[in-house]
Amino acid sequence: MGIVVFAFGLGGGAANFAGLMHLVLHSVTKSAIFFAVGQIAQSKGTQRMSELSGLTTSHPALGWGLVVGVVAIAGLPPLGLFMSEFLIVTAAMAREPWQAAPLVVGLALAFGALVTRIQQVAFGAPRGTQSPVSGSLIPLYLHLAIVLTAGLWLPSPMVAWLRGIAASLGG
Repeated sequence: MGIVVFAFGLGGGAANFAGLMHLVLHSVTKSAIFFAVGQIAQSKGTQRMSELSGLTTSHPALGWGLVVGVVAIAGLPPLGLFMSEFLIVTAAMAREPWQAAPLVVGLALAFGALVTRIQQVAFGAPRGTQSPVSGSLIPLYLHLAIVLTAGLWLPSPMVAWLRGIAASLGG
């Protein structure tokens, strides 16, 4: 959420739009990750990351859903958070170029931390119980589909809504 605060701190229509877009897509992405983690905790019987590995092998649909969620939250293309982060970096370059460098460094560090963690949990030899997933994975994949779609195309009503709110924020 620091990225959103950064965008709003920059001000201006583009930064406010990008910050709002990031806020919405971060919420959708994070809810997908929370859903996946809840399903993992139920099927594996633990919430300790140190006791988990090999989710893409033991529970492929759930493990790969978590991987895509983490890749999305890390802001990789073509997912929606990449677009919002790209717009925020672009707005920073236009308004306050000296602030863009620390932002990009922070994004790179966050990416590294997320990739390190997801490798430990998703890949390698499976550990823990092998209980099947008891709930539907439709909510997980629906949220991820929304985030992917937003990275490729934003519907006009959403663009208008975000522009209207961004304009009301001033800048």
